[in-house]
Amino acid sequence: MIVSKMRSGTNHLVSLLKSHPQIACYGEVFRDGYNVTKLLGKEFADYVPIDARTSNPNQFLDDLEVFVRNESEAFGFKIFPDQFLPVEQIAERTGLKVIRLVRTNLLATYSSDLAARLTGQGSVRVGQEVRKVKLDFNAQEFEQFIEFQSSMDDEVNKSLEIIPNDRVFEMSYTDMASTEIYEKLQNFLGVEQQTLTSNTRKRNSSNIVDRFKKPRRVISYLKRRDLMDWAAE
Repeated sequence: MIVSKMRSGTNHLVSLLKSHPQIACYGEVFRDGYNVTKLLGKEFADYVPIDARTSNPNQFLDDLEVFVRNESEAFGFKIFPDQFLPVEQIAERTGLKVIRLVRTNLLATYSSDLAARLTGQGSVRVGQEVRKVKLDFNAQEFEQFIEFQSSMDDEVNKSLEIIPNDRVFEMSYTDMASTEIYEKLQNFLGVEQQTLTSNTRKRNSSNIVDRFKKPRRVISYLKRRDLMDWAAE
């Protein structure tokens, strides 16, 4: 189970895990609107209503496990804070492991979210053209964003307290550039070592302040608040 927040690289991580021959990895299977029959198969038509998945999440995951068992040693999905209803119910599942993916650079998260909403383009597939946009920086809006993100982190951490530490693998957004982290991750998941590949690519520059129309204004804000480590990622 990949536990994270939006704009934290989850699509890239899901794509990497899906490239492993022993892993079946899906998206937000507990999200209302998730296209169950298209993404999983017609066998899951009974689970199209979100209530059918969240009212008895273990039954849903049991059926999903049977569905993938012939081809995969492990299966997974991602879950965001607003989908945390089933976590307590599935925490005791045999073999459940959690990948806790965090993105500590909140200016990067904020700008990525703005760009995605303005362009209508979230993740970018390899070979796909990136829709570029320069962003306005609103300090008050950004501070509200920070507060909201912090509250979500608190909620997530509290929910995960019931899961033993040895079943949680923590990684950061920047870790995803490291080959070593994927070796450790595959060991954690109990699968053979493979070179993982993704069909998605980074859509925004690593120079975060350059994503904005007035980067000097953003730098000034970061300096005043001792947050210059967020200027790049």
